[in-house]
Amino acid sequence: MSNRKEPNKIQKFEALFEQYHRTMMSTALRILNNERDAEDAVSAAGEALYKNIGKIKTVDSPEACSYVVLTVESKALDILRKRKTRNEVSLEDVQYGIEFSLPDTSLLEGAIIKLPARYRQAILLRFGMGYSTKEVAKLMNITPANAQRLLWRAKEQLKNILDEKEEQNYEKQL
Repeated sequence: MSNRKEPNKIQKFEALFEQYHRTMMSTALRILNNERDAEDAVSAAGEALYKNIGKIKTVDSPEACSYVVLTVESKALDILRKRKTRNEVSLEDVQYGIEFSLPDTSLLEGAIIKLPARYRQAILLRFGMGYSTKEVAKLMNITPANAQRLLWRAKEQLKNILDEKEEQNYEKQL
């Protein structure tokens, strides 16, 4: 029985990697600004994706794309942390996160897009993809306590953005 599952896992991973390889590479390059390091990040992300391929229901879905991008971002940030310990680059100088624009987005989607990348990742993993706080912590390579704190801060910032938008809409009506 397990022999039959293994080829499906391999096929699913190959389809995933083929579909998102360019996205993974461009995401890693945007974070690392170094092709060799970006390839290392994509390779490490590939290993992690293969181990967790069962979490991906459909290869061609926004959830799969988000999961792939979050995974490669995480691996690229790990490489940056290693560089930082060698004083090569400051993490604060790096902007990361998937860049996208959605026409005619809802108020909530617009607010989520405005969140910093790390907050957006946490919110999308927890509420968009349904992972538990513990799973979010594991995916983002942080402790569960830090994941809980990060989610709280992300929700607070999201609330502030929404309150600000509501205030702007109210002023427009006057």
